[in-house]
Amino acid sequence: MNIISVEHISINTNDIQKSLAFYQGILGFKPLEAVDCGDFVIQYLALPDGRRLELFDYHGNAPKISHGESDTGLRHLAFEVKDVAALEKELRAAGVEITLPTCDLPNLGVRVVLFLDPNGVTLEFCEKL
Repeated sequence: MNIISVEHISINTNDIQKSLAFYQGILGFKPLEAVDCGDFVIQYLALPDGRRLELFDYHGNAPKISHGESDTGLRHLAFEVKDVAALEKELRAAGVEITLPTCDLPNLGVRVVLFLDPNGVTLEFCEKL
């Protein structure tokens, strides 16, 4: 196998409008095309590194999935940033639920903050110490 990189990230949404307000309005991802696949629509957003985020809109009919930190499956998505603490303040001001306030993880060499998107997906901002 010769895996080069992550090509895209997909998230099933409960409410596409709340998800777009979050990913575009709060995180600042730029909208790309939307593709109607019949039973669902995929809204593409540009990630900072040129990759894409796919938001799946099942018209409010996406199955509910648990996203607990210790559940089997995807744990969280992490984005490298500068100044985690300042960004936590922006997230709080926007009403975003913080699940782990800014803290240093010296064993990992990073400072992090964990928060939830409107679908209950855990996201992380991290910066190198």
